[in-house]
Amino acid sequence: MSSIKKKMSLTLRPAMIHENLIIAEEYNKFKDWIQVREEVLSNNLLQARTESTLKTIYGEVSKRLMNLTDDELVLMTKSDVDVKHLVWLSICRQYLFTYQFAIEVLSEYFNKSRFQLFTEDYIAFLNAKAEWHSNLDKVTEQSRYKAQQIMFKMLVECGLITKEKEILHQNISPKLRELIKQNNADDLAIFPGEYS
Repeated sequence: MSSIKKKMSLTLRPAMIHENLIIAEEYNKFKDWIQVREEVLSNNLLQARTESTLKTIYGEVSKRLMNLTDDELVLMTKSDVDVKHLVWLSICRQYLFTYQFAIEVLSEYFNKSRFQLFTEDYIAFLNAKAEWHSNLDKVTEQSRYKAQQIMFKMLVECGLITKEKEILHQNISPKLRELIKQNNADDLAIFPGEYS
């Protein structure tokens, strides 16, 4: 797992829960990312329509999953209740912007009993970060809009908010909580209501 702080950037891909599970299963089988890539691409395990799409999806999902420890990847394939939380954890570890949004907006709002999230909250957060990170300031309006749509889609897919954008309390399993604490207890803060 990479411990290097990631560049502040936006993700333009959804959570892709199913694809995460397929690739995690392959990793748990081989414990070698090069072999996993070969297996996924040569057998089209993600059932993509084109080779280009297959490579793009594999690249994004594997990049995220490489941020999880081997024990976290095993748990992803063994515990249905932890899958969405582990996908969210991998996304947050890959994208500093998402990580900070989870802590500074989702968890902060939840801790203040402000459970409704609005698109304006995302826009204000992005604008504030763009003041300090010039690469975000250069993002086109179209890309900002797409990133906003993807962020809310991921939040729903990972069970962090409802479709009506209401922030949900997260109940992390004891096993996952322990694994996160072993690596970096601060990562628990990305789950609303979980970090004390």
